[in-house]
Amino acid sequence: MPELARPLSVMATLYEDARRRQDAIAAAQRARHAKATPSELVDIGRQLSRMGDNATALLVVKEGYEKSGQALSLASYALRVALQCADWDFVEHLTRQLAQAHHRGDTDSVGETPRTHALWCGDEAINVKVAAAFARRAFPVREPIALRAHPWEAGRKLRVGYLSYDYREHATSLLAMGLLRHHDRDRFELFGYCTSFDDGSALRRDILSRFDKVRSFANVSDEMAARQIFEDQVDVLVDLNGLTEGTRLGILAWRPAPVQINYLGFPGSSGGRFIDYVIADGYTVPTGSESLYPEKIIRIPDTYQINDYLARYLPPPPKVRPVGLPEGALILGVFNNVNKISRDVWRTWMGVLKAVPNTVLWMLEPGDVAKTKIGAETLALGVDPSRIVYAPKCRQEQHLARMRLCDLMLDPWPYGGHTTTSDALFAGVPVVALEGKNFASRVSGGLLKAAGLGGLVLPTPRDYVNCCIDLLRRPQQLRTMKQHLRQRRHPLPVFDAIGRTLYLEAAYIAAHQRALKGLPPDNLLVSHRRQPQQMKSAT
Repeated sequence: MPELARPLSVMATLYEDARRRQDAIAAAQRARHAKATPSELVDIGRQLSRMGDNATALLVVKEGYEKSGQALSLASYALRVALQCADWDFVEHLTRQLAQAHHRGDTDSVGETPRTHALWCGDEAINVKVAAAFARRAFPVREPIALRAHPWEAGRKLRVGYLSYDYREHATSLLAMGLLRHHDRDRFELFGYCTSFDDGSALRRDILSRFDKVRSFANVSDEMAARQIFEDQVDVLVDLNGLTEGTRLGILAWRPAPVQINYLGFPGSSGGRFIDYVIADGYTVPTGSESLYPEKIIRIPDTYQINDYLARYLPPPPKVRPVGLPEGALILGVFNNVNKISRDVWRTWMGVLKAVPNTVLWMLEPGDVAKTKIGAETLALGVDPSRIVYAPKCRQEQHLARMRLCDLMLDPWPYGGHTTTSDALFAGVPVVALEGKNFASRVSGGLLKAAGLGGLVLPTPRDYVNCCIDLLRRPQQLRTMKQHLRQRRHPLPVFDAIGRTLYLEAAYIAAHQRALKGLPPDNLLVSHRRQPQQMKSAT
């Protein structure tokens, strides 16, 4: 009797959760050859991709998708693997199918996950609808626990809880340290709610030490976690994940706090319902866009994104160029995940390489399958694939050091760089970005404006190419920009963690004051540190 795929797939997941990668891959590969439905095949492919076996993953996902009759319900899951493999023919087929469904008004039946959706769709209205549909599917309506603000007495500290799966060696923690390091502990009491595993990292120990109280919810139900948060009498609960991997928004569905905010982890809406506010700035969510969101928007000046760079050491660049980087060549850096790169983006970048022969593109190692696909596309565009150099993954300090070798960084779209862009600016390297049309695509532009380099945010791909060519042909201008980033780092808003913290504290106070008065959430503009001004309601 043939094996069934589902038990083997569950076994693979259990091995994966236990960090037994080889056992997990073996179980998933057995599941591939077992008796499986088309949907199960696609799930197995996603598992294999997550575990690094992209060659098999792509074959299995395509098999399941075709056997299903190219079912719309499987397109988004197949897309995740196609993007990671840079199979742009398959990507374009799937995104056409998804776009047509959204155009027909079938967003609810598409079943997209917001993170994968944002990698291909720059339409903010559709982004918000996808997030709302996902939240409705994933998080059932619960009976609210916190029906009103907690009793308030003069001198009481505002209790702020931070919920995250990323209290470990993760980009969100690296950024959030800038906030936790500078909170006013005389006015705020901080609760760290951790839903992740212990990776044993120094960063995890450091970030958890910044809280007054830490509670682990890794093995606790959503309801029990919510009731603990309510018992802690948290006034403002900040979810640092949004709709990303490991999200525990099911905790917020119980409404354990009178004010619930989405910040930092996910660029956009979390679907509303039990989220009151999204923190943004005037560029990432420009005036008028707030009407698309089910949440209310809190805007802080300059950039919404906090970081901790001023407290960190910037390593010197390597003395010897890494393998593959030719001496004397101009280096264009791309350190975003390959799943953010589309065929249109790649063609734009190849236009720069063709116009400036003495350049190489240095990108993060994407895996063998993606490298093969990218090499073929590069050759077809008339560029020697040897001009694409791959950088292996490494520790953060080494990564910042090697970034300093780049002459210029390139930002993809519609999901641009976030931590990748701020890393580059800290390393003193300018970034060229495209004007975005949604939150995820505007983050780089907002960071560049906050760094005094708004001129590097271009309206069209043609302008983007021309800007890159102009800068590469004028090395003195590039040097001036690098000096600007390195010499004026302290006054630049993009690195002002203390200022960001004060604005965020003002935001929390403003939202809490509305809750104390029994007023519903409203769009808020924080124009002064800890002295917020309420905006006119968008409704």
